[in-house]
Amino acid sequence: MAHEYKLDKHKITKIGNLLPRLKHAVEPIKIISWLENFEEDEVDLAIDLLSVYEYIPFDEFMFRLNDLLKEILKGIPKGEKIIIFPYGKVGKSGTLVTYPLKNTTSFKGREKDILLTHDFINVENPKGFDHIIFLDDFIGSGKTFYKEFSKPESIQKWLKDNSIGNIYILSTIIMIEGRDFILKKFPQVRIFSEERNKIFDKKLSPLHIIGNAKKIEDITLKHGNNLSVFGYPPYVAPYGFDNSQSLVSFFHCTPNNTLSVVWGKSKNWKPLFPRRANIRMDEAREFKKGIAFYIGICNKLGIDLYTGKSIIKIKQNKSVRKINHNTKQDHSVVALLFLKNKGYDNLIICHLLGITREELKLIYIEAKRLSFVDKRYDLTTEGVKFLQVLKQKTKPENFRKETKYSLRVKNEFYIPGTFNGLT
Repeated sequence: MAHEYKLDKHKITKIGNLLPRLKHAVEPIKIISWLENFEEDEVDLAIDLLSVYEYIPFDEFMFRLNDLLKEILKGIPKGEKIIIFPYGKVGKSGTLVTYPLKNTTSFKGREKDILLTHDFINVENPKGFDHIIFLDDFIGSGKTFYKEFSKPESIQKWLKDNSIGNIYILSTIIMIEGRDFILKKFPQVRIFSEERNKIFDKKLSPLHIIGNAKKIEDITLKHGNNLSVFGYPPYVAPYGFDNSQSLVSFFHCTPNNTLSVVWGKSKNWKPLFPRRANIRMDEAREFKKGIAFYIGICNKLGIDLYTGKSIIKIKQNKSVRKINHNTKQDHSVVALLFLKNKGYDNLIICHLLGITREELKLIYIEAKRLSFVDKRYDLTTEGVKFLQVLKQKTKPENFRKETKYSLRVKNEFYIPGTFNGLT
């Protein structure tokens, strides 16, 4: 432990704000224990790193698989036979994808056409199949797929011998470098996955939105270089396996491609998300919560988020609040507009909000309906003006000291003043 994290109201709020982003997958005391790995003046940087962390619980994992499989199946006529092959050794994380996949609506809708198997050698009548989908939960460097596809007497030869030429990869997340590596080696493969950049990418990291990206990288290297995590003898990997620089955990594991300060363990270092983790199921988004601040102020002022008109109506001689637009969907629209206005592309927006391309599409559709974006999903004059007016509406309230506490979401996870004796 580098220091003792002494709680006050401000620090409690910071921990509380992290919980939705992490889908309540870890208890507050565990976050505190992890923060105590760092020096006192590094804690805020570590919290900033967690503010873009992507944790995927079971339910979210399942609907991501569903959306991606649905995308693949759109291009495969009904009746054509498909093999889904969870590659890698049985027992590795790729094989844990099969249960949630089998329970998706996309799989069930085409179940008669699909063979899900770990054993391609013993497939009956292989020439009757037209397509193969390689399945994994996460792809970092792409080297696991390369090894599987390239070894002697590999599945690549088996596919060629049986004239199965339509080859796909389905993975909930793939790192850009892993995607490029696979496509360079095997250009015939079609990849369906949510793409992510290296977390310390000089231009495309979501940390640039928050600021302090270089300082966050510095503390990651400082502690990661002193944390032995792989092999015999042990060696360090501050950027994760093969310099992948990912920042993701699943309900069933944390890939070793993730920064080692997150999952590494030693006598002097407590992990936040070990390589194996328990299921947690909350889908709240940390960044959206910041945007909720603006929505909350509009609610407090009694004005509609979009129109600025009063939401206080007189009904039976009583004042009642009629909220038309200050909803969770509007919350997402505001978050999208803020990021679009700052010039960030869709890949980073998905990362920062912790959403899929399909979810982002629905938010764009709502923003387009409101005339905030055009047909090309670029910000319109109305969209830019809305952001300016929103800031102006909230300005009188923005600097009240109690605002961030008085407008906190009611169902937020409560953090007491003490944890296991810590105060």
